[in-house]
Amino acid sequence: MARRGTVERILIWCGGLAILGVLAVVLLALGAFLGNSDVDIAPIEEPIEDILDGQDEGDDPAQVQPGVQPVAIAPGNASALVVRVSGPQGTAYSGTYGTSQGGMIPVEGVLGAEPAEYGIEAEGGVFGEVSAIFRKSQPVPGMLRAEVLSSGEVVAEGSTSEGSELVEVNWSP
Repeated sequence: MARRGTVERILIWCGGLAILGVLAVVLLALGAFLGNSDVDIAPIEEPIEDILDGQDEGDDPAQVQPGVQPVAIAPGNASALVVRVSGPQGTAYSGTYGTSQGGMIPVEGVLGAEPAEYGIEAEGGVFGEVSAIFRKSQPVPGMLRAEVLSSGEVVAEGSTSEGSELVEVNWSP
């Protein structure tokens, strides 16, 4: 009788190992399948050229909706607003930028040799407060810098400090 209990324990143990082995193979196959996915997720970026081309087409004068208090109205020949992010090459970052009228747009990227620039379109030529918040994705040496440009000139700027990986810039025309 004692021998039968030992054989049953060995069989149960082998069955448990077989189940763990099958589970490991299934998880490895799932990981290999997901790891070789062809899905490429690109950050949301609107090229500045598209915004500038859109302004050349001659939009109608701005229409102000009742109850909306515009901060400034861009003249027909005004350049688009641009948010510029700069810092050490290879710095990964993420954040949001936009206006009080148009909403915030999420972005992420890795800085190259040139600063990253994001265009802001004015809804009907009406600009509200411009905000941009960016954060280093990983702690790396060097400062992350954000600037708001209007007509090619810096109108607001900010940078990370030693104790923070976050930079926030706000500007009202």
